[in-house]
Amino acid sequence: MSIKRKKIYEEIVDIILEDIKSGELEPGDRLPSITDMAKAHQVSSASVREALNSLRVMDVIEVKHGQGSFIKQKMPLGFEQNFEIITRADIENLLELRKIIEVGCARTAARKVDESGLGKIKAALDKMPTALENNELGEQADYEFHISIAEATGNPLLVSLLEDVSETMLRTMKETRRIWLYEGHKSIEKIHNEHKLIYEAIRAGSDEAAAGHMYDHLQGVEELLLKHY
Repeated sequence: MSIKRKKIYEEIVDIILEDIKSGELEPGDRLPSITDMAKAHQVSSASVREALNSLRVMDVIEVKHGQGSFIKQKMPLGFEQNFEIITRADIENLLELRKIIEVGCARTAARKVDESGLGKIKAALDKMPTALENNELGEQADYEFHISIAEATGNPLLVSLLEDVSETMLRTMKETRRIWLYEGHKSIEKIHNEHKLIYEAIRAGSDEAAAGHMYDHLQGVEELLLKHY
């Protein structure tokens, strides 16, 4: 099998993406002119144009007529995880899987959870508003909340199933929060309240209420993501 070499424009794309990831380039920043970029990277103007076109197709930059190329204010779905853009089908498949697993997990956790398990769920829930105050999106606390519910069932196979899709879960959790913040309506508070309903139902031992609140939460996440993708 031959090793495929990257083309020059692909290397330029990688440099710009890394600059965005590192924070050297921020949303709204104007990129240097094609001529300046060609000189800086010691490549042809044609290679720079091809790189910019690729970034535009990826929805990472926007070209304003007469002004130049700018980093978009809102990055595409999945951008921050090694720049892998997940598809609409990925979202549908993931949320379908999560509904099948996590609705049952919530129901079973309400029946079986002990004080230790309930404490772990509550600890993850309490981290969410703190993460927001610290200007973080809080997807790690979100993930811990859901994995703690799976652990509360006492079934390690359910935990393993969620861990198998953990990377994609974290990516969609991050994007869900980004969209809510971007839209500006009650944002993260909405997600926190949905999680609180799930926790309260599990704490009360109300298995069907826990299952129902989990389903409603996941359905809302799916609808939000698909609406913006």
